[in-house]
Amino acid sequence: MSDPTVPESRAYRHVQCQTETVVGEESFVVASNPMSSMEQTFCSTCQMMFPIAEFEWVDTGETIADYYARHSADATDMQRLLCSKKCMVAIALLGALLGAIAFYLLVKDDDFTTQAFVIFAGLAVGGVIGLQVFLKVFEGPITRKVCGVSDTRLLK
Repeated sequence: MSDPTVPESRAYRHVQCQTETVVGEESFVVASNPMSSMEQTFCSTCQMMFPIAEFEWVDTGETIADYYARHSADATDMQRLLCSKKCMVAIALLGALLGAIAFYLLVKDDDFTTQAFVIFAGLAVGGVIGLQVFLKVFEGPITRKVCGVSDTRLLK
């Protein structure tokens, strides 16, 4: 039995102006994820951000806020925290700090220019590693457990 095909996009309607916006790529990954803590999204006609309660999925008529509530109803407060933007930023910053320290230790006896360059590189590498840790250790597994799918773009 094969896995269902993951859709590349989905349309939502701004209830106020009654026009549709098609969301795809990374924006669709975030918008489809009930654990993403997204509070606002973009209306392509109004050219502004509005609360997700003002948008409904075109194919189901359910507001994005209700969709989030339904699919994340079983999430604990700790799971919500670990999937939050605050946790993502904290882990990325911790990774950046640890990366800078580790890289500095490699060149602590070198000249200032080398140290500065290497510390900056350590910040960047550590931050990227921190983001990957967030995605692979926290956000991905928790979202799969709560939502019951490997990719939230499959949810309706």
